[in-house]
Amino acid sequence: MHAPSVHQILLASLVANTFAPVAFAADSTLKTSPVVVTATRMEQNSFDLPVSIDVVGGDLVRDGQPQVNLTETSVRIPGVVVNNRYNASQDLAISTRGFGARSAFGVRGVRLYSDGIPLTMPDGQGQTGTFNLNTAKSIEFMRGPFSALYGNSSGGVVQILTRDGEQAPTLSGGVTFGSYNTKRASSTFEGQAANLNYIVSASDLSSDGYRDHSKTTKEMLHAKLSYAASSATKLTLVASSLNQDGTEDPLGLTQAQYQQNPKQAGTNAEAMNTRVNRSHSQAGLVLEHAISTQDSVSLMGYTGTRDNQQFQNLGATGRVSSIDRSFGGIDAKWTHKSELAGRPFSVVAGINYDTMKDARTQNNASGGVMTALTRDEIQKVHNFDQYVQATFEPTEQWLLVAGLRHTDVSFDIKDQFPTPPDGSGSLKFTNTSPVLGATFRVTPTVNVYANYGRGFETPTFIELTYLNSGTGTGPNLSLQPSKSKSYEIGLKAFVTDSTRVNLAVFKVDTEKEVVTNEGNGATASFKNAGDTGRTGIELSVDSSLPKNFNIYAAFTQMNAKFKDGFCTGSPCTNIVVAGNKIPGTYTSTGYAELSWKHPKSGFSSAIEVIKFSDTFVTDTNNQKSDGYTQLNLRASLTQRVAGWAFKEYLRIENLTDKTYVSSVRVNASTSATTGAFYEPGAPRNWMLGFNANYKF
Repeated sequence: MHAPSVHQILLASLVANTFAPVAFAADSTLKTSPVVVTATRMEQNSFDLPVSIDVVGGDLVRDGQPQVNLTETSVRIPGVVVNNRYNASQDLAISTRGFGARSAFGVRGVRLYSDGIPLTMPDGQGQTGTFNLNTAKSIEFMRGPFSALYGNSSGGVVQILTRDGEQAPTLSGGVTFGSYNTKRASSTFEGQAANLNYIVSASDLSSDGYRDHSKTTKEMLHAKLSYAASSATKLTLVASSLNQDGTEDPLGLTQAQYQQNPKQAGTNAEAMNTRVNRSHSQAGLVLEHAISTQDSVSLMGYTGTRDNQQFQNLGATGRVSSIDRSFGGIDAKWTHKSELAGRPFSVVAGINYDTMKDARTQNNASGGVMTALTRDEIQKVHNFDQYVQATFEPTEQWLLVAGLRHTDVSFDIKDQFPTPPDGSGSLKFTNTSPVLGATFRVTPTVNVYANYGRGFETPTFIELTYLNSGTGTGPNLSLQPSKSKSYEIGLKAFVTDSTRVNLAVFKVDTEKEVVTNEGNGATASFKNAGDTGRTGIELSVDSSLPKNFNIYAAFTQMNAKFKDGFCTGSPCTNIVVAGNKIPGTYTSTGYAELSWKHPKSGFSSAIEVIKFSDTFVTDTNNQKSDGYTQLNLRASLTQRVAGWAFKEYLRIENLTDKTYVSSVRVNASTSATTGAFYEPGAPRNWMLGFNANYKF
């Protein structure tokens, strides 16, 4: 893990300047460093915590952005990769420090939450499709050992928090037009009525897509209602729904197809009319009650449904995979804030239960029309967890945080298809994850910290489905969870009264890594391999410059590799050599942004630079996707007249019209020539938006 010399020089300079004396008030850190809730489950200043956690505020989420998906702002976060697939039929994949990189369907290895309500299922798979960016107060990205306190498959945690409604009744709306006949309309109504605060938002998106056979429609509704029953008791309802019917799937491309024409759809995508019909609805209710100035309790319950029907290019004429899902859960926690030996002390303890039931069917297809049933089963999974987390400040300079989570996860599959063999089976996994961290305040403006933790990741239902590639037999009851040990040291500092620097160095050792064994994509079977290792460095700098300029930069250098060699296939057709890179991980990623505002006129603008290194697409490292650099521009103008506020924005992406691969399908094939690994990024494209709101 060696960064280029220019990075070493930059890093050395920053560290040297950090420890130089600065004139800075002790309480300034509280004014300029964001408050977070994900790290300790209660509001706390991120500067003080021994945790790598970054926040993107709602203003940045909506600053010259289309507000369609998480890729728009996650690129700012070191250690986090959320690539735009330019394929709305497939959920985004998120990777934090290499966790989740292998996912071909949705998010694995990273936990997702919306206002404390899980968007990750008990088996460890989640989706970001219901993240509502219109009403986001902030999005928190936590990496490192403390993520393990959220249970199974928590190599990282991403949580979106909804803002409260304005005090005055406010109606707002917006329209966006862009390349590829992209259109988006949104509206929000919010306000305060006596003890009830409310915010309700709806949006509708349609696009022909950059690639052939990639049309999409997406309708969303999101609401948050908060009722203050008394000064000590608050009840909050958060509900959301998503509807996507007939969203086309252009599939991945082989290297030859990508080089020939990156705009084209993949093999048989049009002939088999590959597409998805998807709907998702869920609601959660949170009751918060302050028993005293020291003690409070919170009770959260949620429920939801998800239907997903995917038309795939499998077999001679196609295949349809359908899931009818119901899910829900509860979380009860107690928070105590007091003193221990005369020093600040707090503890959070709770229990958590989540459950999911999938009615999963599989049919043949002909010409994009569903035909004979070939698979029919009920998949159930639930978890029961207990957790405790404590924070203690033994002196003015030290802050200690420790936690423990015990998890039981049970899988059960009932095969209802009448033809043998019987694909029924069950599994149960148990794990206890400890974490420990400490912050040392070198000066009022410089904190150094260290932490350690152990986590685990169970196989998901997708990985348990097949015992052998595409044979219809299963489940694969031999799969075991992968377990990891994570170490991190870091520095958080205010170099001057206008510049903040965060630095983290991490090491992750994982055993029994889950890898693809046979086949690809939806028909793949999986196995446990040997040990893997990830070492890296994350650096971010945020600095306000004279004349209303601001510069922000984030850089990640990571070496993610297989420590042990292994083979896949039947019986052993693909050799993976020890030292091979973990596919889908990037040796380096970088983001830099220079922004400028003219407050008097309401004008705001920024130039963005994104840089990704090469990444391998298979465990055997026999093919890779080339790195790229992308340049984007955004600008907006705001006007206020009486009770009205208007905002116009323009965004141009890929200014240099670069041809590049924006996302890869890891292990889509063991063949370097026929594997459809590549999902091309869009050429130069634009978006133009207009928003208005009125306060009554």
